[in-house]
Order: sequence, then C-alpha cells, then structure tokens
Amino acid sequence: MLPTRISITTDTQRVLVRHHLVATPAPGDAATTPAATTPAALATVTANIAYYGYALAAPAYAAVARAGDDALASWWSALEPVLAQLTGDDKGMDRFVVYKNFPAEVLAMDEVTYWSRQILMYWGLPSGYLADEERERPPLELDRRRERRLADAPAPRVLHEATVASLADVFASLCAVPARWTDDQWADVQYLVDPPVDLAAVPFVENRIRLAALLCARGLPATVDTATDVLRLAVALSDGDVSLRRPGRLRRFTRRERRSLLGMLESATHLDDDVARRRERFKRLLRELRPGDYRDAYPRVVAAYDRLYRAVPAGGFNTDVERMLAARDPAVLTLLATRPGEYVRRLRVLVLAFGAPAVEVFHTLVGRLSVIQLLKLRGYLSTVDRRRWRMFPPRGNWSRVQVVAADKLVRLPVGHRHELLEAIGAELTARLEKTPAVALSSAVERVKLPTNDAELAPYGRGTVFPIPDGMTFLRTASYWSFGAGASTGWYDNGWNFFDADWKPVGTCCWNVPQFGGTPTTRSAKSRRDAGAIFSGDPVSGNEKKGRATQLIDLYLDRLPDLHARYAVWSILCYSRKMFSEAQDVFAALQWGEHPEAGKLFEPSRCQLAFPLTGDAYTKFVAYLDVERREVVYLDANLPVHVSSASANGERLSVSMPAFVEYLASLPSVHDLYRHAPASDDGMPVVYDDTDLSITGGPAYVFRPSNPANTFEAVDPASLL
Repeated sequence: MLPTRISITTDTQRVLVRHHLVATPAPGDAATTPAATTPAALATVTANIAYYGYALAAPAYAAVARAGDDALASWWSALEPVLAQLTGDDKGMDRFVVYKNFPAEVLAMDEVTYWSRQILMYWGLPSGYLADEERERPPLELDRRRERRLADAPAPRVLHEATVASLADVFASLCAVPARWTDDQWADVQYLVDPPVDLAAVPFVENRIRLAALLCARGLPATVDTATDVLRLAVALSDGDVSLRRPGRLRRFTRRERRSLLGMLESATHLDDDVARRRERFKRLLRELRPGDYRDAYPRVVAAYDRLYRAVPAGGFNTDVERMLAARDPAVLTLLATRPGEYVRRLRVLVLAFGAPAVEVFHTLVGRLSVIQLLKLRGYLSTVDRRRWRMFPPRGNWSRVQVVAADKLVRLPVGHRHELLEAIGAELTARLEKTPAVALSSAVERVKLPTNDAELAPYGRGTVFPIPDGMTFLRTASYWSFGAGASTGWYDNGWNFFDADWKPVGTCCWNVPQFGGTPTTRSAKSRRDAGAIFSGDPVSGNEKKGRATQLIDLYLDRLPDLHARYAVWSILCYSRKMFSEAQDVFAALQWGEHPEAGKLFEPSRCQLAFPLTGDAYTKFVAYLDVERREVVYLDANLPVHVSSASANGERLSVSMPAFVEYLASLPSVHDLYRHAPASDDGMPVVYDDTDLSITGGPAYVFRPSNPANTFEAVDPASLL
C-alpha cells in the first residue's frame, strides 16, 4: 500500500523547503473532530517562520491550524533547523563581528582609532577588549503606510503544502537538470534515491556518473555505455573529479568491482576512440583493473590495453577529425555528423571553413540536439556579433580564463548565422508546440537556466534579483570557522566599485574599510557620505571556537554620487587556504531599509545565502547594477589576487565586461517558454506572484511570495 503522508523529518523538510514545499502534520486526533491548534501556538509558529523570511501558503497554514499543539511542536522542531541552516541563522554570525554596533560604531571612528585597534587585534588582543559594549538595537518597525509586513523585510518566500508525490517529483526534476548538481542538489539526490533508478533519465553525464557511483557504493547495479563514462565511474568511485579536468589517483578496486568495470568496457561503444583520446588516463585505469587476469572474458579490453603499451600510434575519431580539418577535407562534415554534440562544439570552425555545406549538414542534425543545447547555441549565435570580448576558460577552469578582444576573431557570415538561428527557432517551436499554452511574463528573462559551470545555486549564472523600492542598503557577510585551537585564516568579504565604463573608482574591504566619505574625521558629513563601510577585520584564532564574520554595508542612494555604477562582491582566501580546507565558509547577502535596526544579520532580510566549498581560492558571488537596482548572480572563480580586493580593480575592469557579455548569451526561462503556445489564460510563467492570483493548476513561479495562491509547481528542467 502506498503511503498516505510524508514522514516529517528534518532531512525531508530540508529537501522540500529547497523546492518551496513543506510537509505538514496530520490533523490532531480527537474522538469526533480534529483537535485544532490553539491561537497562541499558531501565532507563535507563524511569527517564527516569518523571522526566517518564509510564510505558509493557505493550504499549508490550514493544515498546521488543524494539527493540534503537540503535533505542531513536533513539526516545528523538525522545520526550524532547516530554516536556520538555509538562511545562515544557525551560525550566529552576528556574535563573531568585531564591532557589534556596526555600522554606527565604525562610522564614528577616525582612521587612527580604527587602525590602532585593528593592529592590536592582529597582535593577539581579543576584539572584546577593543570594541564598545554592545548596545540594544531597535527592532524592525512595522511599516504602517503599507499596512503589511515589516518595512525591512522583503516579500516572504512562500512554502506550499507537499503531497505524497512531492519527493518523487523533486527527484525526477533533479535527474532532469541539464547541469552539474550543486552540493545541495547532490545531497538531495543522495537522500531521495530509491532503486531501481533509470540512469538514462539523467541527461547530464557528470550527474549520471555520480549517481551510478552512488548506486555501486551501495551494492546496487549500475551500468554506463561508453569507455569514457567507465573511466569517469572509476574516478567517481575513487572520490576524484568526474569531469576529468583535474588529475587524481584511482583507488584499489575489489575483484567484484574490477570485473564489473571491465564488463562495461568490453561492451562500451567507441572503446578504441576513447582510449586513444585519453591514453594516459586509460593506462592508469587498466593498470588497476588488470584485464590480463581475465584475458578470455574481455578480449576487446585486452587488445586495447595491448595497443596502449605497444606504442601503437594514436588514432581514432578525434585524430581523423583534426587531420581532415587541417586538410580542409569536406568529408569531415560527414564524420562529425555521426556525433551531433561534437559537430555543435566545432560549428563555428566548420562554418568558417566550409560555408554553406556545413550549414546544410547542421539542418540534418538539429533534430538530434537537446533543447538545452539548442538554447545555448542560439544564445551564442544571437550575441556573438555584438560582443566586444570573448572568454576562454581552459578545460572549463574559470580561474585561468583568457579574455580576447572580439575584433581579433573572424566573424561568422551574417547569412549563415541567420540561417542557423532560423533552423534552431523552428526546431524549438516544433519541440514545444504540444506543451500546454503559457501566459509568459517578460520578467522571467531575469531567470537564467542552470549551466554546468555554476556551483552554488540551482538557477543559472546571470539570474537577476531586483532590489525593491524603499530598500536603502545591502549587507554582505562572510563567515568562516576553523574550529577551536586551529590556526588563523581569513576569507575576506570585499566589494570593488566601477563607473559606467567599468573603470575602477574604489574598494571596500579589510584594508580599505570605507568607500567614499572622509574617514579621517568624526563629522556627520563622513557618516552621510560613505558609500560602503566594513565591520572590522576579525582574527579567528583569537576568538572562541575559531569563528569570524566580516560585514560590509553598501548605501544605495550614495553610490551614484561616488561615480559607482557597478559593484562586484568577492570572497577571497587571503591565507591561501582553499574553501575546502576550512571547517565551514558561508556567504550571505541581505537588503533592508534601516541599517541600524534589527539584528546585525536578520534572516528575514536575507536574499542570497551559500556555503562556499571546493578547491578554489576565490569566489565572485554577485555584482550590483546601481542604476538598475539589481543584484546579478555570478558564481565565478575569476583569476585575481587573494591578498585584498583592493588589488583587483584593474584586473576586474578587463574580465567583468567580458563576463557580463557572456552572461547575456546564456539562455533564460523566457528563451525556453517563448516557443510554447501562448494564451492569456494559459499556465502562468512568472518571476514572482506577489500581485497575481493563481487558483490551482500548474505554474512556474521563480520566487513564490503570495500565500493566497495555490498551484502545482512546474520545473523547466523537464523540457530541457
């Protein structure tokens, strides 16, 4: 018998809340009628949820109201840790800020006082001996003009009631993601996976391999088709880089694992081609698998291994392609057409080399490309002639990205480009013509589809977050912990400011604690004119449990007077300790109206919150467009100095204009749904539903914020 309710645990709620859902408690048990929750208990829990910036949709609220006080208490004990973790409130970041009365306490200091105290902290004096006694901060006030929420609290993130099918739906949507899973998504997959699993339903190869490795590790059957995928699987089982971009060691495999991997290689497609393409990688793999122990069982693998060590000249598909391209042999078009993905990756080269015949072959392949491939290609072709710069990250490594002026590159002939775009548009329309009609909002142009380079969020790089009217400041935080007794380290919160032409105009970071104003005075003018202010540089080794937090406030109304059109937010590993080397690193951004009101870190004001992990020394999280009042998600590891954000203005003035052009080429939710049938009463596809009434049926809402609405959430990934 199928379950009738979702088991309410913290892990289950964590998965659901990440997808704007929540499991609700069963109605209270009573002899005749359900036991209702008392008004006091209901009001308390509702206020607690609002504290974290969330609200319950009407059906979820009704379910909570019917639960009874005991069930409500149990339900809240499972939900609260999730909300605290997702917003960063569980870290108590405000306890580890140097100056607890920030920003007023810092703005009141002159430069000599600030640096004298800072030097004493670097010498080892705890910050508590240097900072003023913490004063009670005024609470967030009710904005009576709006007659609704707190003035400083943006619209809530609404949680809709989960159904029995919700967890299966979430897993299906995760499997359909056409980009590398983020850490949070991977955690959800590990929790939700319930064999049997159809690996063919996971289109993105790295995700498919990670899931296959997970199944193998749990002793469950999993099979991949190509030799390169078998190599990836072996790397995944060894906790290595599945993308094969970084070298790594293979662990010793058990006899059962060796036979399983050898069996997959024996039946793999393109065995010789794949081995020839990655000779050293396959040497190491086959050395571990020792196919000679099973010579009769795996003759194809034994033969491939023998060719590797007899130094047989490398050949195969890629070698033939390179040779034919060098000879300008048009037969290469026919060869590449056997692998549409390879054809698309080389499309620009092929069109420049062969012209119309290359375009004609593309017409025969367009129906074999995925929707996300078509959207990415259209984005590239639509913007390529307008771009001033091109970026080339070697093997996808953005920390070594090269920026090249576009005028140094040969442009595609206009006629061929238009013909390719027409073919792509026609194919996308044909693919989506049978989908339900949509009422498409132009605002979803702000929401980018996920790409395989991003690491932090389920949405894509370039996603835009408009800052609501009335918000006067942004506050960003970097938090880190090395644990008690660990050596000191820093993960520096910094902002670089630029004019409209991306020329550097200033910085706010650990060694430049104020942007604008006159920090050598205590005057009111100094406080009024500062465009950004830093909260003091903590020394985690001096603090309890080795924790530290840096805050920076940006004052939106003052930045234009300081010629700041753009501002770029970074977290830099000053101590050359990668994010993965810390116990915990966290970054968060919030906005509000009154910087002195509420806690130093108010979860209800939090807009972006991410744990920072991985083997990297930099993270550019977002940039601010001051004029448009928009925060744009970046998630990039750009090559810069990690000593201070103040050292990076000139480098960013080159890389950021190119990166912004790159973001414009990435496909959005609007780019996808514009090819679906349109109708005013069709399925809503909107950025948020604050001013929209939705009563049942499917809908895509990027940021659910209207508790009165009820709908079945649609994930665009299912179409990609």
